Order: sequence, then structure tokens, then C-alpha cells
Amino acid sequence: MRLKNILMIIIGAGLFSFGLNYLVMPNGLYEGGATGLTLILYYLFKIQPWVMNIIINIPLFILGWKILGKRMLHLSLLGTFAVTFWLAIFERVPLVIDLDHDLMIVSMFAGILSGMGLGIIFKAGGTTGGSDIVARIGHQYTHYSIGQIILAIDILVLVLTAIVSQDLRVVLYTMLQVTVASRVIDIISDGGYGSKGLMIISQKSEEIATAIDSQIERGVTLIKAQGFYTRADVNMIYSVIYKSQLQETKDLIHRIDPHAFITITDAHEVLGEGFTLDKNKQPIEN
Repeated sequence: MRLKNILMIIIGAGLFSFGLNYLVMPNGLYEGGATGLTLILYYLFKIQPWVMNIIINIPLFILGWKILGKRMLHLSLLGTFAVTFWLAIFERVPLVIDLDHDLMIVSMFAGILSGMGLGIIFKAGGTTGGSDIVARIGHQYTHYSIGQIILAIDILVLVLTAIVSQDLRVVLYTMLQVTVASRVIDIISDGGYGSKGLMIISQKSEEIATAIDSQIERGVTLIKAQGFYTRADVNMIYSVIYKSQLQETKDLIHRIDPHAFITITDAHEVLGEGFTLDKNKQPIEN
């Protein structure tokens, strides 16, 4: 792990935890994913989120380690423990942010801080564990995409939030907060759980394609191409990945070929195997 990535994840975790501890929790708001579950347990049983963050994530990391392998979990482990560390610290530092109990301002401010923190973490190649690990495992054993599984988890947590809070206003402000955070994540890291199209030109196209297929677990297409000036034949790589995998993929390509030419485009809608296509569906033969 690079020192820069480590520092970015620690800083991002600090921003995320700051917003959670000083804005979300004092105003009775919630979150999506595993963090939302820790807040539900906090409001019900007064168990501190930093404690539940460890309790929830340890078995998920053990499961992820066995199923997904240790390589992709290193930075996620750092992100999870950094969030736990900051939450434990902030719990002991009294600070009141007076926003006149205006939940509109609170939810937007919390969303901005949360999005900044998570965006920095994603940009550094890490995650905060939780639903991300569940989604990756689920994607490996079902035909649902990572984005679909994470969305399902967020919806489930919001339903639980509605049941626990019994206050539609709180649920709506939580949705606003999550929406703002998602947008900020996109701005900072070009992350989130949408998709990006990559076109890669390299003299090591076979090695890069194999690495994307085995390590990123995304499909790869090789397109025959020719350089205009050199007239040299080359295999151009085309692959569609999740935005959350973008930084990891760029680092992977750079390690194999620092001189690789890469173009990255927004994939506004992706249909087909690995994204929306049920793997049990077979093409109709004429």
C-alpha cells in the first residue's frame, strides 16, 4: 500500500466520522448500508457505532478473505478500522455544531462531509467495508450486480429506519443526506456504483486484459487496431467497470505498463452479462 493512499483513507475516514458523530447522530438522522445499521442499534440500545462497526465488519472481513481473497481487502480493512478509530476519538471530544436544529441544513451538511470522506476513501482505492463486501460476495454467487445489491441493502436499511424512527420526516431527510453524499462522491472520486468504459492501448495488452479479468473481475474485449504513424498492429482493450473499481484498475494498468494510453468515458446505461443479464438466460438459437 502506498503511503499516499493510506493517508488519504485516514483523512477520508476522519471526515466521514466527523459528520456522523457531530451532525447525523445528535440530530437523530440515519445512514445507508452497514453504517445505517450501526445507527439503528445505537438509537435502540445505545451501543456506540464504533463498537458495532467492528462487530459487524469482522465476520464480513473473515468471510470476504476466504471468498474474495486477501488482496482486495487490505485497503478496505484500513478504511474500516480508520472509521472505527475516528468514531472512538470523536466520542470523547465534546463539540456542539449549532444549526438551529434545521434538519434540511443538517442533512445537506452531513451529506457533503460524508460524501467528501467516502469520495477520498474510494479515490485511494479503499472502502469502509460493510455492504461493499456483502455486495461483492453476492455478485460472485448470483446474477445481480454489485450496484444492485448495494441498492437493495440501502433500501432494506431505510425500511428498518422507517420502522425504528416511525417518523417519515427523518427518513426523507436521511434520503436527502444519502443523495447529497452520493453526488459529492461522484465529484471528488468519480466513484459511486455506476459504470465507466475504459479503452486501453498498450504493448502489454494481453497481460493487462488478463489482470482485469482475474483481479478486477470485469469482462474484457480485445479490438484489433493499428497505429496511424507507426502502422503497428495492436490489441486495444475495451472494458466496462464499476466506478468504485476505477482507481484500482488505473493502478493495476500503471503497474503493468506505465506508458499505456487510457481513455475513460461515462457508461450511462450498461446492459448485458455481468450488469443486468441473468446468467441463466441463454441466447435464442435460430
